[in-house]
Amino acid sequence: MSYEGKLIVIEGPDNVGRSMHARLLSERLKAHGVAVSIVGLARSDLLGDLIKKSSSDLHQLNWRTRALLYATDLHDQFIHKIDPLLSAGFVIIADRYTATPMIREKIRGGDVEWIGGLYKTMPEPDVTIILQAGGRRLLNRMMNNDSITKLNHYEAGADLALSPSITRSFLKYQKLLRHAFLEYANIGAHPIIHTRDSVDSVHSSVWSHVKPTVAGMLQTIKKQDL
Repeated sequence: MSYEGKLIVIEGPDNVGRSMHARLLSERLKAHGVAVSIVGLARSDLLGDLIKKSSSDLHQLNWRTRALLYATDLHDQFIHKIDPLLSAGFVIIADRYTATPMIREKIRGGDVEWIGGLYKTMPEPDVTIILQAGGRRLLNRMMNNDSITKLNHYEAGADLALSPSITRSFLKYQKLLRHAFLEYANIGAHPIIHTRDSVDSVHSSVWSHVKPTVAGMLQTIKKQDL
């Protein structure tokens, strides 16, 4: 399906900076006169709040049920937001898209081909960027922003019995996620950006991969507008 707009996807693990860089990218595009909207997992009117509020219970379900819930959530956003806005010429920035649900369940023994079939009617992204950070760096960020206490069973990979220590389980789980995202990036030839550098540096790298795709949509910023 051909659209007037563009679909930009930012993928990566929790606390890697996806939402921040989606916002920075949105602000930069808007400064160039581009209409932008941000979507992401668990943000549909139909299931978004339910998935967020029932996160602990949801992750006790089997992989097929979780996959169906996340796919339903994204399809609802496609029907009511992604499809009409892409048709209208918007740039849609997806703070996670189809890769994360597939990778999470692949690690837990899910059938990736079956899960991928749930998304076969979804539009292919024009650009997919993978943000990356080591497990210890992510753990340090969580400790610095006091979110370590919010680390739940599923996000730490504790359901995989990786370690009796939740922090060690988290580090081992992040290693599995990192390898899975790297494999996904290599198969799809998606750029990988490490977030060890400054926010400005990472944003510049993100922009360097997005700009060629949206170049024809950008309006010149005049000096008096700065």
